[in-house]
Amino acid sequence: MLRGLSYTELHNDKELFRLIATGDEHAYKLLLERHRNNLFGHAMAFLKDTFIAQDVVQEIFLTIWKTRHTLPAVEKPADYLFILARNKIVSEFRKKVTAPMPDGWEQLPVTADLLPDHQLENKQLISLLQSALDQMPPQRRLVFELSRKEGLKYEEIGKQLNISPNTVKVHIVQALSFIRSFIRHQTIILMIWVLF
Repeated sequence: MLRGLSYTELHNDKELFRLIATGDEHAYKLLLERHRNNLFGHAMAFLKDTFIAQDVVQEIFLTIWKTRHTLPAVEKPADYLFILARNKIVSEFRKKVTAPMPDGWEQLPVTADLLPDHQLENKQLISLLQSALDQMPPQRRLVFELSRKEGLKYEEIGKQLNISPNTVKVHIVQALSFIRSFIRHQTIILMIWVLF
């Protein structure tokens, strides 16, 4: 299908999109070769994980092939690829922030034996957790801190605060739910701000 096209046309992404829409696998491979390294570098800059960045690039090109019939309507292929990459990267961040957080968050090591990147990540996580605690109702925050920082059992907290162990449990569940939601929200806002 590529016969009869000039060198310039072969290197025009809009023309490649048109050819891919007709099912032209050679044009698809040419587009892949042309853009995969740039997209991989972009994904790596945010995700810092080779395997996930490779998966992002693979998903981008899988999406292109699956939706190839829509490609002729794309006016700016480079912008289209960037938008696909941005959406996949944000999706990966959403997966990360919905992963369970450790209950013993206050014991995260911020020590010299960690790699600098890990020290920074732990400090940022602790800072986010502290921000979340600062926004909790005082009773819930106190219950949570007595449980997580002081290591008290529900019964001990209940006696100290003159509330039932079940009420303590409710406070802990609500505190953990709030912390997860707060961190997820803050991370998504940050990623949207960075990517846009």
